[in-house]
Amino acid sequence: MKYIKPAIITLAVLFIGFLGYQKLSANKAIIDEKAQQQEVKITAIPVTTTTVNSQKVNNELAIIGTFAARKELSIIAEAQGRITSLKVTEGQSIGRGQLIASIDDASIRAQLTTAQASLDKAKKDVERYSNLLSVGAISQTQFEEIQLGMQNQQSNITAIQQQLQYTRVKSPMNGIVSEILLEEGSFTNPGTEIATVVDISQLNMIVMVDERDVVKIKVGQSVNITTDVYPDVIFKGKVNQIGVQADAARKYEIAVELNNNDRQHPLKAGMYGTAIIPTGDNTEKFVLTVPRKSVAGSLKQPQVYVLKDGNIASLKNVEVGETIGDQVVILSGLQEGDQVITTGQINLDDGRQVKVIK
Repeated sequence: MKYIKPAIITLAVLFIGFLGYQKLSANKAIIDEKAQQQEVKITAIPVTTTTVNSQKVNNELAIIGTFAARKELSIIAEAQGRITSLKVTEGQSIGRGQLIASIDDASIRAQLTTAQASLDKAKKDVERYSNLLSVGAISQTQFEEIQLGMQNQQSNITAIQQQLQYTRVKSPMNGIVSEILLEEGSFTNPGTEIATVVDISQLNMIVMVDERDVVKIKVGQSVNITTDVYPDVIFKGKVNQIGVQADAARKYEIAVELNNNDRQHPLKAGMYGTAIIPTGDNTEKFVLTVPRKSVAGSLKQPQVYVLKDGNIASLKNVEVGETIGDQVVILSGLQEGDQVITTGQINLDDGRQVKVIK
């Protein structure tokens, strides 16, 4: 009996081990089956296409820009003191020389009174020393020193009078008060900005033009301007400045000058408009265009894939012209009605079979 119990245990362990081996073998077979991948050969690359179209273009640039005041000046205090009164309000029209603000001038007037008294005394001294000089009681040098003292007093009064004028802040030009930065009672120092005046009787429309088009524009040429505010009105302007330095986006600033004297259709600085700038004659022409994204590679060595026989991608060299929005002008290499591939080119090579996705 003592050998029966160990034998039973041994047989149980062997049986359990056998079952575990069977289970592991079955799992391994399933894993191996899933790991096997059947090679699928893609015979046709999915692509989308578009038709080469003929598009009408003219020799004009239509560019959105912003109206800006041709003149804008900051009114700066030239005297120190407290502002005793402001004579203008924001949005008010003012003329050249009109009073904008008054600065406390009490101390300057006191200085002027003292200086005037000193000048009166100096004049009397000159008169008295002149009499002494005539009788030889003093030298010519002594008399000239007294005269110099009187002249210094006169110069001092002139300087104080100039400071007194600085306490009356006036507009240097005609325009509209666009902003007031201080209030009555504020303390100013020389150089403190009090207000801003803009002249919008003439405006500049600022547009940005890329390097390809800026060479076609000349100073003085006429420009038509349209706005969303007055959609039925065409404003007339002319190019008065062309930038000489491009910005980070390789664009140049063009300033178009126009009068703003139409009271029925007044424009304001900051509004948007569209400048229509002619770049040649006004004749219209038709050109072939394709989407920019259909051009493979760069515009310096352009190529496009053309759909042949309904399912073959044929790589063609083309010559491109200017870009019109998201379209590129094709000068040679394609014909109207050709089907060009617009997506999927990254997986293509010449002669590859494709499938057009609708």
